[in-house]
Amino acid sequence: MNAKPLLTLKESSLLRSLNREVNTLEREQSLPVIGSRPLSLGFDISNVCNCKCIFCLAESGRKRHSEPDAFRTPDWLDHFEPLLPFINLGIFSSFEAVLNPHFDEFVMRLYRYRTPFEVFTNGKAVTPELSEYMLERGLQSMHCSVHGAKPKTYEAIMQGNTFSKTLENLMALKHHASKINPNFTLILVFCAMRRNIGELMDYVDLARRVGARVIQVNYLLVTKENSGLDQEAMCFHPLMYDKVVSMARQKAAGMGIILNHQPLFTTYQSNHTIEPCYRPWSHLNVSSTGSIQVCCGGSPVVGNMFDSDFFNLWNNEHFQQFRSTVNGSHPPAACKVCSRGRENPWHIGAHLTYMKHWDATRIKDRLGALGISVPAPVIIGSTEALAVA
Repeated sequence: MNAKPLLTLKESSLLRSLNREVNTLEREQSLPVIGSRPLSLGFDISNVCNCKCIFCLAESGRKRHSEPDAFRTPDWLDHFEPLLPFINLGIFSSFEAVLNPHFDEFVMRLYRYRTPFEVFTNGKAVTPELSEYMLERGLQSMHCSVHGAKPKTYEAIMQGNTFSKTLENLMALKHHASKINPNFTLILVFCAMRRNIGELMDYVDLARRVGARVIQVNYLLVTKENSGLDQEAMCFHPLMYDKVVSMARQKAAGMGIILNHQPLFTTYQSNHTIEPCYRPWSHLNVSSTGSIQVCCGGSPVVGNMFDSDFFNLWNNEHFQQFRSTVNGSHPPAACKVCSRGRENPWHIGAHLTYMKHWDATRIKDRLGALGISVPAPVIIGSTEALAVA
């Protein structure tokens, strides 16, 4: 598929710049009803993955290649076409989007409007040929999950992946990016748990080797009661997490790499100043069926892209409520415990998420049965109770 862009680079840049400027003005004034389009769109085009991480957060939605609804077809993007000339970033973030047999056509649909895009991946299927194809057609950034700095650790966590093959793919990506798009950004994503946190210093060296500009360190989220991963959660190893992350951040800075991370335990203050959230103005997450969420931090479904005129959806009562309250003293309950920057690291529900509905007695009984020693500052109780406190 070799369709030519419908817009020149100058036209594309102007449309996106104007939308971004209007969007910025609207969010700075906290307007509940807005006229600009979102700055980014998250596309769900695949329910298939080629890796089985031991902590998989979406195992219930995983499908086989052969299932009829495993992938979206390119005409699924018809619903978004009026937005593509304006958004700054299209995000392929569901399972392994690159496994979609029509992925090249999705890329070309965006390229027709010169819509920049990014991909979330584990790197296994990002071959050198695919890297080159994407970079030539607007790939701006890539989040690649690499949950270990050593082959044994990596392959035990990301079952089905081969450490050497992933590195080979990332090195090829680095090579192509240097020629095609020197501004390309590779973000390595590291899920911190007891078994791999000690490798984070070596991980910084790995990031430099493959040309990563950013490292994102996230807490392990234990979503299932029978996973056997409870003791791996960082809330039970807070001092280790803080020490290693702080040292790695300093090392990374010396190499020109940004290391972002979820809150440190020892420096966290419940009354700390929270950075404003602009997601209700700037972003949409769209599921395979068109369901819309403000973000992936725990917000509820707020409408359906396929059942409504876009601006009616974009300015419905749910979005207006989010925009009116998200940065106020009484934000929505989901925003109080958002897993993307507003979580309390000492709250057990921020780590063992399957316990978020449990009362304190049930949680204590469960931890006692597992023989887990709980550091004194850890808060035990339902996340809902924290949200309404």
